[in-house]
Amino acid sequence: MKKETFTVQLAAVDALPVLFFGVAAVVLGLKLHSVLFFIGAILCLLAGAGKVLWKLLIALQGKDVPLLGAQLRYLMPLGFLLMILGAVFSDRAQLKTLLQAAVQMPSALFFILGILGLIGMILCAKKFDHHDVKGNWIEQIINAFAQGCVMLGVLFL
Repeated sequence: MKKETFTVQLAAVDALPVLFFGVAAVVLGLKLHSVLFFIGAILCLLAGAGKVLWKLLIALQGKDVPLLGAQLRYLMPLGFLLMILGAVFSDRAQLKTLLQAAVQMPSALFFILGILGLIGMILCAKKFDHHDVKGNWIEQIINAFAQGCVMLGVLFL
């Protein structure tokens, strides 16, 4: 693998959605009071941080550590599953209040934009090889947009 496959700048852009997701997860976790949700969020954050580290190692040392790139496929879904379970098993009244707030403006608009961005991410995952630099730039810009919108939606709850 060539050292120039990924750049430090791409890894930095990849860190933005991880940060946005982290803020949204902490705020939701605080509102839900769910340990299971927090564990899931931490697993998702670790998966995202692992991918950022993977890109940094490629950019700085030309070293591909496949585990860091591949763990996203396993750790992220497990984290999301735990977050969903944490939400489902949280206080019903609090969950109902959050869901009602989620369909109100401006949160609803940000969540819709975030969902559209996540659909774009799925399309990118199907179209681009994870080593394709141009595809990664497109994917990370869409990801930063989507996660930023979800974070704003959560902050406006």
